[in-house]
Amino acid sequence: MAWFFKTDPTLTEYQKFRKIGRDLNHKIIDAYINETILAKAAKMLRLGQKGQLFLDSESDLSVLMDFALYEIRHHDGRNSVEKYAETKGGADVIERELLAAMIQAQTGLYKIKQVLRDKRQIVLENMITSEAPTVLTDVNFSQMMVSELCIFFRPISLSRFTMTSGMAFVFPSKLEQQLQMDWKRLEIKGNAERYARFFKKSRQSGIETIYA
Repeated sequence: MAWFFKTDPTLTEYQKFRKIGRDLNHKIIDAYINETILAKAAKMLRLGQKGQLFLDSESDLSVLMDFALYEIRHHDGRNSVEKYAETKGGADVIERELLAAMIQAQTGLYKIKQVLRDKRQIVLENMITSEAPTVLTDVNFSQMMVSELCIFFRPISLSRFTMTSGMAFVFPSKLEQQLQMDWKRLEIKGNAERYARFFKKSRQSGIETIYA
């Protein structure tokens, strides 16, 4: 595995960005995720109440923090990523590129069209819009995913590749039409409510995954 990464510049860069991205998430959490924000996130996701968290797995924690970072708004209307970018900014070029991409990132619903295991990439078709296919780079997912599965996740689109924000809900292909209907039905509810509903659905009928 190590030899493979050393000979592939894109994957080497991906691993670098992924590590810096995880560290950046921790910086934003330390700066702006307080008890109030976390409580709101836990309540919407039904992962806790009255100061108590009810997490079944480490994956639940990843979902909770992603939701708190991107979907819960502060009193000024900005989420924690936006607040950090405006008040702290990136420490270097990579952090600044990550923050710019994170601010633009929105959850989407995709269908796997092709898995390129040797390149650690997945070709995704947007199930809602007619935009060009998204090529997701992910070492973990590319080794376990198969064509036709459906994925709800937040793409972080960078200059050389696209990666996840650290969460993804994977569903069997038989749910494709139902997922599309759910997405359109929930558009009026807003991004946060739709995220919460898809998380609930992933617990009921999704395919268990491990975020890395």
